[in-house]
Amino acid sequence: MADEKRPSIIDTRHYPDNLAVSSSDNDERKTPQRDGRTAFFQSFPRSLGQRPLIDYVKNTWGSSRSRPRANSASSSRSSSGKPLRFFLSMISAPKFRRYVLVYIALVASFYIGWSSFLQPILEERAGLVRALDLETMKQVGGWFGTNTRPVFADIVPIRSLDPVLVPASKEGDSGDVQQRRLVFVGDVHGCKDELERLLKEVSFDAEAGDHLVFTGDMIHKGPDSVGVVELARGLKASCVRGNHEDRILLLRSQMKVDGTFSHPENDFNPNDASQRKVARELSDEQASWLQDCPVILKVGQVGGIGDVLVVHGGVVPGVGLERQDLSSVMTMRTIDLDTHVPSASKKDGVPWFKLYNKYQELLSQHIENSVDGLYGSLSGTTTVIYGHDAVKSLNIQKYTKGLDSGCVYGRKLSALVVENGGKQEVVQVKCKKHAKS
Repeated sequence: MADEKRPSIIDTRHYPDNLAVSSSDNDERKTPQRDGRTAFFQSFPRSLGQRPLIDYVKNTWGSSRSRPRANSASSSRSSSGKPLRFFLSMISAPKFRRYVLVYIALVASFYIGWSSFLQPILEERAGLVRALDLETMKQVGGWFGTNTRPVFADIVPIRSLDPVLVPASKEGDSGDVQQRRLVFVGDVHGCKDELERLLKEVSFDAEAGDHLVFTGDMIHKGPDSVGVVELARGLKASCVRGNHEDRILLLRSQMKVDGTFSHPENDFNPNDASQRKVARELSDEQASWLQDCPVILKVGQVGGIGDVLVVHGGVVPGVGLERQDLSSVMTMRTIDLDTHVPSASKKDGVPWFKLYNKYQELLSQHIENSVDGLYGSLSGTTTVIYGHDAVKSLNIQKYTKGLDSGCVYGRKLSALVVENGGKQEVVQVKCKKHAKS
């Protein structure tokens, strides 16, 4: 009969439960559902003979297969974009970015090291060598020191240290060689307490063969200039004239001439009040002892070091001691590379000790030839021990030894101890601050 229900031909064993199907059956007749399997089969159409079952399966592979292929133009564009995509993928890789950062850091470090350190050093060395070339002297019309220096009244230009005080050339274990020591002390500037502590630190003993040498500026700025001078006199120390001794001694003489030495109320220049105070505090004996300090002290030959000089400021290389400008020897800090003119300024040229060390280095290289010429008679190198330059502070180099370490400004007081055989040791003590730098 037409309205009789057609038997189902679906075998539930042939279809899994997870198969997605759809139904286009419009029959609104409903059959009571006994379980989930009955509801599953009700989603199939009533008439299975009209369309294949596969048409009711939902899957994406069919739609992808029916997608049209790209034309040749789009394929060509895709091929041409591959290198760009490869490049973009490469630079976006974490490892590549790390390598790039490392390479950039290396290049930046090299540039900073070259421009900030290596290049200035090479340029400075080239400038020092050029400054000692005879062609440079011809170009500038001569160097400083070619003229005879003027004679200064009341100033001792050069003096030699008693050879008995100089340490032996060799260290002696036997009793016939006395263990002598030279103790060179930087700018004291009236800091007596610190000086006494320094001498205690080095175990100074004059009776055992120690000798004390001051590099100038023993007085002024600090609290006890007179005490420092008395201590030095009592130890029979040697000294050189510094710019502060020079200024105060000249001022003291002028004060006696113009009548202000005994009458402080007549002082009319408040700018040098502290210097006038020290000038009045010094006794005639103390002032005379300072007046006897030479500008240049020739220590002589010290084993392991060579010839040794003591000055306060510095010396011009290549110029004989008798032609050195005494005022410059007490005050110089820099030197002009072309003319070799020294200056008390900190900016006019290069530090004098740099040119001096280069000069001594060249001298040492030619020492065996012993020829006369630009460097004079090559009898040996000379080491200069000096003070004055608190800005550079302790500055120990091969041929120059700077000992002003700013004690009066609250830093340190330094001593260079030289023993038999040229053995050297630097000893320092901390200082209280007595003046502004």
